This record gives sequence, structure tokens and C-alpha cells, in this order.
Amino acid sequence: MRRHRRSHAAARAVITCVLVAVTGCGAHETSDAGQPGGRGDTAVTKSLLRQVAQGGYPCATTPGVDRDTIRLGMVYSGSPSGGPGDTGGDPSAQFRAGVDARLGEQNALGGVDGRRLTYRIEDDHGIPTRNAAAGRSLTGAGDALGILRFSSASGGGAPELAAAAVPVVDGHVSDPGAATRTNVFSYSRPMGMSPASSGWGDFLYSRGARRVATVAVQLSDGTQAMAAAAQRSARAAGMRVAASLLVSPGPLDGEKLVEQIRAADADSVIAFVPAPTFYAIATAAHNAALGLTAILGDQTTYSKNELAAAGTRAAGVYTFVDYAPFELAAPAHQRFRTALTTYAPQAATLADGNALIGWISADLLLTGVRAAGHCPTRAALLTALRTLDHYDAGGLLLAPINPAKGLAAATACYDYLRVNKDGATFTPVSATPRCGRTVTTE
Repeated sequence: MRRHRRSHAAARAVITCVLVAVTGCGAHETSDAGQPGGRGDTAVTKSLLRQVAQGGYPCATTPGVDRDTIRLGMVYSGSPSGGPGDTGGDPSAQFRAGVDARLGEQNALGGVDGRRLTYRIEDDHGIPTRNAAAGRSLTGAGDALGILRFSSASGGGAPELAAAAVPVVDGHVSDPGAATRTNVFSYSRPMGMSPASSGWGDFLYSRGARRVATVAVQLSDGTQAMAAAAQRSARAAGMRVAASLLVSPGPLDGEKLVEQIRAADADSVIAFVPAPTFYAIATAAHNAALGLTAILGDQTTYSKNELAAAGTRAAGVYTFVDYAPFELAAPAHQRFRTALTTYAPQAATLADGNALIGWISADLLLTGVRAAGHCPTRAALLTALRTLDHYDAGGLLLAPINPAKGLAAATACYDYLRVNKDGATFTPVSATPRCGRTVTTE
């Protein structure tokens, strides 16, 4: 009996030392639900008790996981306008802030099975070859269990990541082949997916538009696939595609684009470009008095930070999102804002939709990690995500999704928002999301 008591006391002493080591290096304690009162200290203690009772660390060596840590990777396309720490001028920095908030919350409530969550970043600058190199860096020497992605050039490295069966959660699905890759997951339907939805065309038509010009980025297969889907959507809604335009991935030549739109006799524009470029387009159209019926940007343009550069010159333009916009003020938004203030304070006063995309993407990946077992592996994480049949991001999605059915099964439902006259805020166009119908003829 005395020997048993001594052994138990020794085990608790070891546990105390390990807990001090974990929290001392910046980890926090978390729960499965990400709310106080969850797993916390009890989960960490039980986890380490199991390890001590089994004579040490019970898991086989696997990429991205050791006794105390789960290592993830992140690939994004940094904005040329944003410098280090500049969350206001760089949508990808906002995405990272959202990830920091969600992982910080999880670490503060115990990590995952007592392991602290960390990640390493690679910036592909929106270039496919650099995207491929980034993926290799993170999954080779970088040793990531899985990858979070927010890139306009994800098609560059997608085939290699798929071949290596590396789990990827994508916040901005720009890879045209994503729907066929069984290692890629997202809360969002890929905007370039075929068959297209009539939704964008229906919305533009409802605004009075009849002749649309689409805008995408040169050298970006992803944005060009989105523009092609928008063209099919417009035709299905009874509109004419007046022009298919491309802009440089660098600074916008506004005068040139304006002349192209005018020459095409377009009365509306839908653009799949980085948010800074979109608001430069809105500014150029305003300055040239083009008198367009509608200008519509993709979900990355739901950003007060980027809107600020255009101000009142962007009044009346539209954007769309496939999650609950901040204007709905749901309880899940408050949870997000609280975590952002705590774990990414540099972005707290400037939080926008890209930060929320980062939060949701990290939450989806964590849902899989928690379900992957005490000894998570890439294969176990893939299985967990492939069998996840209900996910709503804690109330942040417009409707629950079924990741088990794959990206192709997601419905293209969006909330559309309009920039107000003040050029600083958004207002939802309608009280309910709009869902288009499938375009059967391509």
C-alpha cells in the first residue's frame, strides 16, 4: 500500500512538472467546446496520467505530433500593401489573426489532449510555384500534421499535398481542382466549381444589371475559374457577358480597366480579385463616372479595413459572404471578438470577415484533430474530417454543412451586403440568404 501511495505521489509530481513546463512555454488550457468549464486541467491531468501509467509517451512517431505539441502549417498569399504586423492592409494577416484567436482559445482551455497547438507560416505571394514550395517546406522539414490555407495560388501545390495525403482546410478555395481532392476541406463551396450556381447572376439581375463584365487576376487559374463560373451564372439569369477582363496581380491600372469596361458597354461588374484591388476598381469606376448599375466583389471584400481606402467612393457596391455577417450580432460573434481581443489584440479593433474566415477554418481543423484520437496522425485526421457529417462553426455558418459529402455537395447560399453611403459600413440586402439554382448547361 505504501509503495502504491508513493508511486501515485511520484506520478503526480511528474504531472505537475510537465504541466508547469507546458504552461511555461506559452500554452494555455482548453476545452473541446472552446468554452470555460470544458476539459481544462482535468483533461490534461488524465492525459498525462495515462502516459505516466504506461511508462512514458504512448504514441508512435508521426508528423506534427509529439508529447506536448501539435504542429500545424499555414500557407497564405500576403498582400503587397501590408507590412509585418499590418493587419489592416493585408487580408491574409486578418486570416492569421482569426486563426490565432481560435488556437489561442483552445490552448487556454487545455489544448488538444494536453498538447499545445502551434503553427508555422509560408507566404506564397500569390504565385503558384511558390505555393508548391511552401507546401513542401511545411510538410517536409516543417513536419505539419495539417495545413490551413488562404491563398490565391493554391493550385500550385495542391497536387503534391493530395499525393502526400496531407490534410488541408482551405479558407479561400482558389484551386480549380479542389472538389476532386479528398484531402481538402472547407466550410465554403469553391466559387469556381462546376456546375455553377445562378445565384450571382440572379442577384445582379435583381439590381437591374443586364450586361456584366467579369474581372479576374492574370496568372491565377483560381480567380479565372471563379470568373468563368460567374459568366455561366449570369447567362443562366438572362444576362449578357459583356467582357472577360484580367488585371495584374500588382497595382491596378484603373484608367485602363475603366476604358475596357466602357468599351464593352457593361452596366455591371463582378470581380474575383484581392480586396485592395476590388476597392481600387470601385474607386476608378467612381472617379470615371461610369454609372454602373452594380459592382460585386467576392467574400474577401467584406472588409472595413480595405473599404476604408475607398471610403465614400465605394458607396453602393456589393459583396457577399457564406457565413453570418457581423451585422447579425450573434452570440458566436461575441465569442469570436472576445478571443480576438485576448489572443490577437493587434486585430481586435479592425476585425473583418477575413479574420472570421480564419477562425472558422481553424475551428474546422480542430474539430478533426479532436476526433482523430489520443495519438493523431495525418491519416486519422483525414478520416475524422471525412466522417464529419454536421458542422456549423458554433453558429457562424448560414446553415450547417456536411463535410463528409465533400466540397461539391456544399450549397452556394450567400448573404449579400451593400456598402452604405458613409463608405465605412455594410448593410445586409435581405433578411435571409439567397441560394441560386444549379446551372445544368455549361
